[in-house]
Amino acid sequence: MRKFIGALPIFLGLTASAGAEAACIPQASGVTGVIADQADIIAAVNCLGQQLARLRGDATVSDRNEAARIDDLARQIAALQAAMAALSQRVAAIEANLRNVEQPLARQPW
Repeated sequence: MRKFIGALPIFLGLTASAGAEAACIPQASGVTGVIADQADIIAAVNCLGQQLARLRGDATVSDRNEAARIDDLARQIAALQAAMAALSQRVAAIEANLRNVEQPLARQPW
């Protein structure tokens, strides 16, 4: 148990910077390897829970934003594909007309 308690402040120090927006600040009371009372552990665990909840919420918002961006890009790609299809048809029509113009006059039906 003492080894786990000694490692807890190191973990808390690493996660404190990740969730800086959280309202709580984990206390590193176990830096010396001895934690004064269980309330310190409970407070630190609760603080970590708040930080994780905040990070999970931020990740959800980020995922929604990225999904909306991907949908927007998909719509733009579909619009570009439609424009390319229309341009391809126009080029094919121009090429057909060019072949028609390049034929000798005697071969064209009047």
